[in-house]
Amino acid sequence: MKNSKFLIFVSVFSLTVIITGLFNHSKGLIKPSPNLTAYQVLNIQLQSLKNNKKLRNNLGIIQTYEFAHPENKKLTGPLQNFTRMIQSDNYSILLNHEKTKVGVIHQDQFHEVYLIQVTKGKKSENFLWTLITYIDENKNAFWYTVNVIPYSKVST
Repeated sequence: MKNSKFLIFVSVFSLTVIITGLFNHSKGLIKPSPNLTAYQVLNIQLQSLKNNKKLRNNLGIIQTYEFAHPENKKLTGPLQNFTRMIQSDNYSILLNHEKTKVGVIHQDQFHEVYLIQVTKGKKSENFLWTLITYIDENKNAFWYTVNVIPYSKVST
């Protein structure tokens, strides 16, 4: 009798651990944190977009949306709109790209701008990626992306 109760307990415990692990894995998004630097947020977003296909269910896009500035989310609207924008011609190269180069254009304690070059196949495109700090009601500073602009150098 004791063995059967123990076996039931172990089975229920194991099942709970497995279900919790699957749930946490599927929802394992990195959330904005005062401990993250602007460069870390940028890297999280770029790696998420790069691995969007591997992550499945557009989890890379969802992760990137987590770090969109709250005011930008008001403009882009819900995640479905953001997903359509990322999948559009202007930004689709970011999805599942193969190579990334990052250059710093500007850095201060509230504002950072990077020149990003992504390569997918034989095609490369540049983007200006801007992050700013957002101060919450508890006076915690978080880094968020405020814009990503396709960029091509104009020669004269």
